[in-house]
Amino acid sequence: MEELDIIELLYALKKRIKYIVIAVVVFAIIGLVYSKFLVTPMYKSSTTFVLSKSTENNVQVENASSEAITQNDITLNSKLVSTYSEIIKSKTIAKEVINSLGLDMTVEEFKSNVTVTSKDDTELIEITVSNENGKIAADIANSLAEVFREKVYEVYKIDNLSIIDIAEEAIEPYNIGTVKNIVLFAMVGLVLSCGVIFLIVYFDDTIKDEKDIEALLNIPVIASIPKLEDNDEGGFFKWKKVK
Repeated sequence: MEELDIIELLYALKKRIKYIVIAVVVFAIIGLVYSKFLVTPMYKSSTTFVLSKSTENNVQVENASSEAITQNDITLNSKLVSTYSEIIKSKTIAKEVINSLGLDMTVEEFKSNVTVTSKDDTELIEITVSNENGKIAADIANSLAEVFREKVYEVYKIDNLSIIDIAEEAIEPYNIGTVKNIVLFAMVGLVLSCGVIFLIVYFDDTIKDEKDIEALLNIPVIASIPKLEDNDEGGFFKWKKVK
């Protein structure tokens, strides 16, 4: 195998440009088919709540100043963020939500579609639910938040959760980017087709011109003999260089 000539490679790519275009188009179509028919659309909905002032239902607040969040509340809430995040993902809460909504899924399937995120250095907790049905995803997120609030009060006897954002039904699936997939597959077709052409040129050891003879035999070419062919159009001969 001789050292590859860049000019020769570029010429080979130009000569086979139609095959490259065909490969790009074919892979782009594959990307379109993949996006439209092979990927199951999934939808996400999120609800966010914040840990606020801890209160008890049997205690009446006498004046407005006692409603203010104290440093003790902030310290307590910061410690509870991680604990609350784990409670949300518990089997008990998962079962209650499944039963309340009449969902046809196992606890493990339910948990695999639920993501709980606690914002760093904040008292915010976000629950994100993914599902093949956008409405079901929103219903699960909202139901999960309500069941969780009830469970917290049942366990800790405190009501320090305030919902900031209610989950809404997603219109567009989050896992399908048709244009992105088409471009990605087209790039794959471009790279693969150019790669195949590169291998063909690199491993092609046939003699094509005088330079190949010089490289093979390590001797200079003194002359080349053209081939004389009959020209059917005018009855004259034309010269053609022998390859």
